[in-house]
Amino acid sequence: MTAVIDALFTEFGKKATERWLTPAWLLGLSFVAALWCAALLGHAHALDLAMLIQRTRSHVNRVGADPVTVAVVAAVVLMAALAAAGLARLLVGIVERLWLVELRGRRLTWPGRRLALLDQRVQAEYHGLRVALIWPRLWSILEDHKRLPVQNARAGLDNAAITVSWGLLYALLGCAWWPGLLLGVGLAIGGWRLARRYAHAYATLAESLVDVHQGELAGALGVELRHGVITADEAGQINARLSKGSADQPERLRRKRG
Repeated sequence: MTAVIDALFTEFGKKATERWLTPAWLLGLSFVAALWCAALLGHAHALDLAMLIQRTRSHVNRVGADPVTVAVVAAVVLMAALAAAGLARLLVGIVERLWLVELRGRRLTWPGRRLALLDQRVQAEYHGLRVALIWPRLWSILEDHKRLPVQNARAGLDNAAITVSWGLLYALLGCAWWPGLLLGVGLAIGGWRLARRYAHAYATLAESLVDVHQGELAGALGVELRHGVITADEAGQINARLSKGSADQPERLRRKRG
């Protein structure tokens, strides 16, 4: 089943990274600000705004108005923000993989189960047709406006993973500043709810594309649909052709990756 998820997710990986980079440094600056609060206030005075202002002003006065010093401090803050954003991005991949973790042939999370159900439903409806095989080919023949809803759903999944990742970082910050834990839990819950919503939307849209464009896919592969839909014989032809004559290739690839 891993091959199915990989086939679905690969198409948008690079674009997802590009979308993420734009606001990354802003999110990083917010996290650096939270780190600053944690360093100055700790648990005992976590919400003491007057103390925060006083101690911040004291540190600013020490820095002074020297342009070189100000530039160095600004550079350090920006580097810290980018480092935090980079760590969050690293966690995104881990979060998405955790959503897809499989134990004894069953996905452990709801988004993972919903995405895996896509392959099961297509196989059941179209006599063993493999989503992992047909999806890249189907995607390549679709017009841009037909791709857009799926891309939006995939972007929603990316945003959900990013939200959860920042939630994990803020929760870790909660070890030194308890409001960070509250922020982290809130972000993680919000991200999880987004993941459920967009995983369902993504799987539903992908299945719909298979339903609606099966004829175009078969035609592009030179397989005639005598009854207007993919039957057992035609599904076998498509699977055999796309797996290059090895019908069990997806399963062998799954075992190799495992």
